[in-house]
Amino acid sequence: MPKKKQADKIWDAVPGYDFIEEVDLAAIPSWFLDGTHSVPPLTPLFSYQWARFCSHGFKAACSQLSIPTCKGWEIRIFNSGLYCGLHVVRDQEEIAQREVKFRQALRPWLEDFDRHWDDYKKELLGIYDKLKQLDVDRATNLQLYHHNYDLMEAYMRMWEIHFIGMYTSFNTWLLLEALTKERFGLSDQEAEFQDMMRGFDNKVYQMDKKLWEFGQLAIEMKLAKIFKENKPHAILPKLKQSEKGKEWLKQFMDYMTTDDIGGWRMQHFTDFNEPYWLEDPATPIGLVKDNIMRGNSYDLEATRAEIAKKRRTAIAAFLKKVPPEEKELFKGLIALAGKSSSYSEEHGLYCELSVHALMRRGYLAMGKRLARSGTIDNPEDILMLNPDEIDRVIMVPEAHDMRWITKRRRADWEKAHKTINPPVLTRRASPEEAIELDLLPSRDAIAIKIVVGEMPQPKPKLKADLWGICGCPGAAEGPARVVTKYEDLKKVQPGDILVCPSTNPTWTPVFGLVNGVITDTGGTLCHAAIIGREYGVPTVVNAQKATEKIKTGQRVKIDATNGAVYIL
Repeated sequence: MPKKKQADKIWDAVPGYDFIEEVDLAAIPSWFLDGTHSVPPLTPLFSYQWARFCSHGFKAACSQLSIPTCKGWEIRIFNSGLYCGLHVVRDQEEIAQREVKFRQALRPWLEDFDRHWDDYKKELLGIYDKLKQLDVDRATNLQLYHHNYDLMEAYMRMWEIHFIGMYTSFNTWLLLEALTKERFGLSDQEAEFQDMMRGFDNKVYQMDKKLWEFGQLAIEMKLAKIFKENKPHAILPKLKQSEKGKEWLKQFMDYMTTDDIGGWRMQHFTDFNEPYWLEDPATPIGLVKDNIMRGNSYDLEATRAEIAKKRRTAIAAFLKKVPPEEKELFKGLIALAGKSSSYSEEHGLYCELSVHALMRRGYLAMGKRLARSGTIDNPEDILMLNPDEIDRVIMVPEAHDMRWITKRRRADWEKAHKTINPPVLTRRASPEEAIELDLLPSRDAIAIKIVVGEMPQPKPKLKADLWGICGCPGAAEGPARVVTKYEDLKKVQPGDILVCPSTNPTWTPVFGLVNGVITDTGGTLCHAAIIGREYGVPTVVNAQKATEKIKTGQRVKIDATNGAVYIL
């Protein structure tokens, strides 16, 4: 067989998870783009891990909780993007049987969500502590070989835990909304519903406050000038030139290394191709600098206290409508659905951001080993391989040359940055039909309320330029700031309207600056919607083409209550 044909037939980027039209559309009629996690395009190593283990987590949680109408998701990779196909349960008898088991599985979480989540956090931190015990730079090739599998096992367990907490709280939100719609004509896009789900503390806010406090400490120690006059990477050596600077840096690094999360936190939510905080402390120091430069006050606690008071008032007002015999049921559903807000933020820290930092640490060490042996050109090229290929070469790297693979994949990955993925791959007649037949029947809260989102419902009388759905009600106006990557968040100025594909916990601090937020993707339980509600920032999500149609500097107005966006 000619060499060219032989090379063409082997080593796809994500074997088993590449989207193959004739195979995958025959199995599942519609595959929906996960725009929340696919921007920017994903490296092969990350997309393989995500497709394999995130889809496992979906199926494991749906099985453990007996989610009535969905048995989980499959994930495929197309043009470096994630596409999700749902295993919809369509048989009514099977749905009824699963509903009985689901109610039983939900009861312990209704009774004490926090205790279960605390137990899972302890388990996750224990897994991470074991991974940290290996000195990856001094490890033998055999130890790195085993570490590859230790990382995958940790990733698998993380996703199992991740979706248990998510499905219990998010599906309860979906159940509560179904009941409030049926009984009171109240959807989760309305302020009366959303006000019952706001004002919760969590670890992300606590870490944001800690960085603000380090900024105040720098001011008190007369170090503010160093932060103001230097870029983040230059701040570190400048601090080391004085005793006060050394003392500030010691306190800062003590926090980074001793807090249960601390510096084990990625700057980007979905990939391994950027440094984590401990690897490059300039990242969190840059956040300290931003607080000092902007003269930020930390008023989130006062804001959240006011929102929490508003929540209690909203719940009391709603329960007055509920018949006495059903009050306890609705109280329980409201309490568990409300956990969606704090869990959405906290799980991002304890799950993805932490484990991805440890995976980057491990795989980068393997990349260094392969680069020294000439197997690949540079350590970051490890991200162009998949775990099976790493398994094959890590023991005797000098005997292998993988550059013919890494170069081709890097070219494909870079090309993906210049193209836009379609929102759905389907054999249905239209995307709307795909949603109607293959998404909504799943009643899957994560698909409907986060990843794909409900479709905007335009109101022609309002004559808006763009339509989304209400993430947090309210109105705002200001200059647009289009941001598609984390490192450009530093360009956001007070009073801007942030326009972006999506947000994640690493973006949370910017909500304290902006007048409003517009995202291309997401639903009422996506990160942007939840944090918009916690900060009281009018937010429109799932506006679909906002980053394409709005340009930085244009003045925009949003009527988030109605999901309307105006380009002034």
